[in-house]
Amino acid sequence: MAGPYASAGPKASEAGHDPDALAGTRLPHLASPAAALRQVLAAHALRRCAHIVEIGGAGLPITGFLTHHPASVTVIDPKIPAYEADTLNGAPCRLRHVAAKLQEVEIAPATPFGLVLLGLSLKPFGRRAATPPELLALAAGAAVLVIDYALELERALGQIGALTATRSDAPAIDLSLTIHDEALRAAGFDRRRFLVFGDA
Repeated sequence: MAGPYASAGPKASEAGHDPDALAGTRLPHLASPAAALRQVLAAHALRRCAHIVEIGGAGLPITGFLTHHPASVTVIDPKIPAYEADTLNGAPCRLRHVAAKLQEVEIAPATPFGLVLLGLSLKPFGRRAATPPELLALAAGAAVLVIDYALELERALGQIGALTATRSDAPAIDLSLTIHDEALRAAGFDRRRFLVFGDA
């Protein structure tokens, strides 16, 4: 398949790295091409962001879906292979895939930045909450905030309120999605909400 969204792997693998290996293990319910719709929508919303931070993303990181030339992209997920590069889409970019829990990493992106939380399902780490103050500060300060979550996932339902409460603006995009994919349906993740705050 041709086109910018043909591969779920990062396009920064110009040094001969396997894009699928850079993406990490893809959960079975994310294996269908339909599951990548969320990344396509997010990449469009982020197209004017010079700096991008994704929390989560192993298996389908936002990196491989971006079509513009951001100055930096950081993806943080304990299940993603660690990776660094200095280009993305043929242009200079500080690209990092960080194999760590959110609570283990100090995140201080340059501004303005976009924050991505696709498949919202954060977990606590030690005594650190699943949605620590640092994450809430990022959500509040993001020029563009993109959140996707399954409507039947209790963990996500318990976290979305704290994240949206950080915003003084109403969502620019608030979509109800039903992805007709058997694996997503079996996992209870086919009915979703996709939110974008900021200048999308």
